[in-house]
Amino acid sequence: MLNKEKINEIAKRYIEHLEGKMNIKLAIAQELTINKPYGNIYFWGAQDSKKHRLAGNGPFLVESEDGRVLRFGTADPTEYYITLYENGNWNPGSNDIWYPN
Repeated sequence: MLNKEKINEIAKRYIEHLEGKMNIKLAIAQELTINKPYGNIYFWGAQDSKKHRLAGNGPFLVESEDGRVLRFGTADPTEYYITLYENGNWNPGSNDIWYPN
């Protein structure tokens, strides 16, 4: 089980990973983070939102069990994806999972 600091560190590393792929500076909206017993759900976007508009930047979950990152979609409200995950019905695609190691 990972502590809060380790979970936040993994979220930061994931954003850095995305920055490398997108070649723009990104930021986590810390004030929007949702803390759950099984991990944290983070919202993110371009650091300079006036210069860069992103599509498909849905929230992601960092699981406290092993640090696995699961990307949620953008087609439905975040609560929809949270409910699917909590009910054991979330089936992320291979592109929607990132391992921190």
